[in-house]
Amino acid sequence: MKAVLMQSGRLWQQDLPMPEPQRGEVLVRTCACGICGTDLHAVKHTAALIKTSREVGGGFKLTTDQPVVLGHEFCAEIIDYGPGTTKTYATGQLVCSMPVLLRAETVGLGYSDQAPGGFSEYMVLSEALLEPVPAGISAEQAALTEPLAVGRHAVAKARLAGREEVLVVGCGPVGLAVIASLKAQGHGPVYAADFSPARRLMAERLGADVVLDPQAGDPLSTRAWPKGGQTVIFDCVGVAGMIDQLFSKAPQDARLVIVGVCLEIDHARPLIAVNKELNVQYVLGYSQAEFADTLKALADGAFNVGDWITGIVGLDGVEAAFEQLSSPEAQGKILVDPRR
Repeated sequence: MKAVLMQSGRLWQQDLPMPEPQRGEVLVRTCACGICGTDLHAVKHTAALIKTSREVGGGFKLTTDQPVVLGHEFCAEIIDYGPGTTKTYATGQLVCSMPVLLRAETVGLGYSDQAPGGFSEYMVLSEALLEPVPAGISAEQAALTEPLAVGRHAVAKARLAGREEVLVVGCGPVGLAVIASLKAQGHGPVYAADFSPARRLMAERLGADVVLDPQAGDPLSTRAWPKGGQTVIFDCVGVAGMIDQLFSKAPQDARLVIVGVCLEIDHARPLIAVNKELNVQYVLGYSQAEFADTLKALADGAFNVGDWITGIVGLDGVEAAFEQLSSPEAQGKILVDPRR
């Protein structure tokens, strides 16, 4: 089968053996797979990601120096069943899944050399984690389930009561997923800040009530934000210095939800957070229930994501798509369709 591999920041297409499903696994054909911001980080900062993953463990980790097939935001079609499966769904059924294989040692799909991720024609998935795609929703739309689940989980961790004013800092893929989830659940007003006009427009289309250009003034300094824990800030940037900046600008008792992943050693002054009694919550991924609920909500039309997908490429277009996504003015969400 054809696949795109990544090693030490290099992407290339290559023929690989067909993956064979182990006990409890299903062979699927990839129909659509999103390029995630983490994929961009994995290519640009491969060594740093491997180093940190080896040190801290946890989910969605890249711990190998060997070539890997990236891609963890996917929708696929069932082709065949491996041993020890119940064959609950018919062949041809579109499915999504958390990007995990339930083996003796869990495999994180898209970051492992033990099984291919979604930038390949075929994959194997754990039958126990399959979520059937409801009728009326396309494979391309269903592939947004994973990033939207990240946003849904981040919003859940914020423990919003419905009276807060929310600021989303950074309108890249993660920030847009947070905005979509906030609006789908009726929270707001939602303010979205990004230097990129294109990303601000995308945030507006996804439901942000107010979009802000940081070049025109610091979003936390140009208006009076409520105190008493009624200001919630989602950091979806993930660059060194951002948390300290938010500590400095946030109002008393604000809640910070750190969604963006900084791969460098960062610094922040705890005394500022202590003096303001800030609440800081770091988040990662989602639960299986959140993933399933997100797919259902997506099928029910809860998310206004019609304009989010701005490009679809075949495997031969993956490298160029990564280059395009390095510029925030070029694209929103690009999907890979290995069938092309």
